[in-house]
Amino acid sequence: METTTKEKKGNRLFAIIAAVLFITAAVLGWQFLEQRSIAEMEKTDKEVIQEELNVLLGDYEKLTVDNVELKYQLNIGKEKIKEMLGQIEKLKEKSDLLWKYKKQSKTLRKLLKGYLHEIDSLNKTITHLSEEKLEVESNLDREKRITKELTQEKEQLAGRVELGSQMKTYNLVVTSLRLKSGGTREKEEKRARRVGKIQVCLTIGANAIVESGTRDVYLRIADKDGNVFPKGGDSTKVFIFEEKEIVYSAKKSIDYQNQAKDLCIYFSKKEEFLPQKYTVDIFADGVQIGETWFELE
Repeated sequence: METTTKEKKGNRLFAIIAAVLFITAAVLGWQFLEQRSIAEMEKTDKEVIQEELNVLLGDYEKLTVDNVELKYQLNIGKEKIKEMLGQIEKLKEKSDLLWKYKKQSKTLRKLLKGYLHEIDSLNKTITHLSEEKLEVESNLDREKRITKELTQEKEQLAGRVELGSQMKTYNLVVTSLRLKSGGTREKEEKRARRVGKIQVCLTIGANAIVESGTRDVYLRIADKDGNVFPKGGDSTKVFIFEEKEIVYSAKKSIDYQNQAKDLCIYFSKKEEFLPQKYTVDIFADGVQIGETWFELE
């Protein structure tokens, strides 16, 4: 009887110990699962925030701007994201800091949207200014073109007026003469050694633009080598042509009244003529108004 009673007490104690052990194991298991769940949740939050920050960093790095202030703000944002990524990598169970970084990530995302809006506004302004610049440049080019055309027209008109104000000649005829009977009679002569005088006759055409009055008409006779007659003559017998002094062979003063006028200029030889071709040029008012040639045998 006593033995049976002891056995019952032993069984009851064993049951109590077993129950305590079961409860303890259950509590420890629940705590382990809870800690594991929290760790997994924190790990998931950490990865999500890291992913969000990496995407955000990529968005920041895609932006390229010329505006100095915006570029400075974007660089600050990128450095802040990199700093948070470095700190998050070291975190394990500090979930309160993870939420803090997640909040900062949202703030940076809002700032990025603001930067995007500002960049868009700047781009629109730049586009508008570029269009205005192109329009101004186009107008300026058009004005330059018009000015150039007007200048060219003015120069052409001035050239036509200048050309129209020049006297023109026609019927330019050269006759080589030989003196006979003591120099009182003249006869055309082609043999060089017998020629004593050159006669150049011409007509100056009518021109209402040319100023009327006394004019000096200059004659230049030159041999095939360009030597002007008389060779080694009077150095004071010069006139201005193209801003230079050039010598002449003979000249004649006329009274020009804007009507056609006939005249002859004579050159008497100072030295013998040679059998060759000679050039004849006529000048008046500082311009060449006629040219021809003759040849002696």
